[in-house]
Amino acid sequence: MMLNSTKTMMLLLTLLSTMMTYSSTSFLMSWMSMEINLIAFLPLASKSKKMKDQLMKYFIIQNLSSSMMLMSMILNFKIEAPINFEKLLLISLMMKMGLIPFHLWIFSFMEKLTWMNCFLMNTIQKLSPTLIMPQMINFKEIIFPMSMSLMIAPTIMMKLNSMKKILTCSSIYNSQWMISSIYLSKNMFIMFSLIYSLLNFSLMKKLKSQNMMFLNQINEKTTMTKLNLLINLISMSGMPPTLGFFPKWMILIKMNEISILISLMMLISSIISTFIYLKMNSSMMLNQTMKKKFFKMKKIMEIELIMNTTGMFSFIMFKPN
Repeated sequence: MMLNSTKTMMLLLTLLSTMMTYSSTSFLMSWMSMEINLIAFLPLASKSKKMKDQLMKYFIIQNLSSSMMLMSMILNFKIEAPINFEKLLLISLMMKMGLIPFHLWIFSFMEKLTWMNCFLMNTIQKLSPTLIMPQMINFKEIIFPMSMSLMIAPTIMMKLNSMKKILTCSSIYNSQWMISSIYLSKNMFIMFSLIYSLLNFSLMKKLKSQNMMFLNQINEKTTMTKLNLLINLISMSGMPPTLGFFPKWMILIKMNEISILISLMMLISSIISTFIYLKMNSSMMLNQTMKKKFFKMKKIMEIELIMNTTGMFSFIMFKPN
């Protein structure tokens, strides 16, 4: 994504609106920040003519969810509301984030985006709704939606062939860890968001440089590229001793004190997603090609390998609050 002055301004406005949501104490102010975030993201996503229909779909869904948020705020001020405002607010936030069962629109939308816009959708665009949840919604209300997303998202991933759709399912699954971390501690939420964003950026940068859109394209790459993708994927799933294991280990320890059901679902979904990634990469690593095996390891690969293998040493230095 080439950044001109307009896109740079919109990207800064997107980051600023997320910080406004994080620092606001009013529900109306948080809603306004999310609307600014929406308006700033639309010019970033409108790169090609193919995105016109998808942008309209995205705009309609985001506006519908914003209207539901305002309705939930109005119901909150009534003494005898026919619908619990927390459930209505939860549905609107799940629609904004594309969580299960409101996930069908996000697959077609992510398929048409560039890799850098996919990175923004998987990370920055999901921060604002996550920040609102602990302020307005009780943790008991989100146990069932979280359990459903944790179990269904890795199952959907098994039948997918597009890398963007696979990373979309991974984002749906990891969003539950992000939501859990914000209920536990803001410091834990910031740490998990930064590490998850770093892993996403590293993986999408690699896929963009190698021009890989589908799984079968990885078979033509070198062994070092396959190994690098394997480590990035299992790091996102939280397999030790990679970097992604470090924040998930702390979240599991603290979540076990609150809800054993959610911690058990998290553990099972992590095992399923790790199995999918290993099964996905086993055929890539074992497949022999006719290409020459003489190649040089780039410095970027060395940095990513070191970064993902220091997870076991990192969590020794830190303790969950």
